[in-house]
Amino acid sequence: MATLKRDEAEDILYEEARLLDERRYEEWLAMLTRDAIYWIPCNGEGIAPDREISIAYDDFARLRERIDRLMSGMAHAQSPPSKTRRVIGNVQIADSDGEQALVRSAVLLYELRRGCERVYAGRMEHRMRITDGRWKIAGKKVVLENNDEVIDNLTFMV
Repeated sequence: MATLKRDEAEDILYEEARLLDERRYEEWLAMLTRDAIYWIPCNGEGIAPDREISIAYDDFARLRERIDRLMSGMAHAQSPPSKTRRVIGNVQIADSDGEQALVRSAVLLYELRRGCERVYAGRMEHRMRITDGRWKIAGKKVVLENNDEVIDNLTFMV
């Protein structure tokens, strides 16, 4: 099995960004492995999620619940839903062994909701793994630059 190449990693990250911006959550979930972890640390880099406060720390089942709620119309904090646009850059393959890869990137996330615009900046780490013959996301960690500040209404998928 060949190692993950940067252009392949970029395609995966760009596809993920597009699906999240378009709120196509079912297709986004299909990009993840069943044991995927979605983590947004609070107050720093995030070293040990089991010993630190997190903005989000979800396994696949919890992500499924989050998506179901967002799609149900009962997520009042997302009614109306945020309009988002993600810009992904500085994509680097930190490690790849043919079966797994660690991809680091930068993200700028624009949000518009009820006339209020917000911009979030951060670093992402995606753990990728070959599953069913293709690269899937086994873990996503987003370290927001302002994760030590008050973050209002971060109720959409980052």
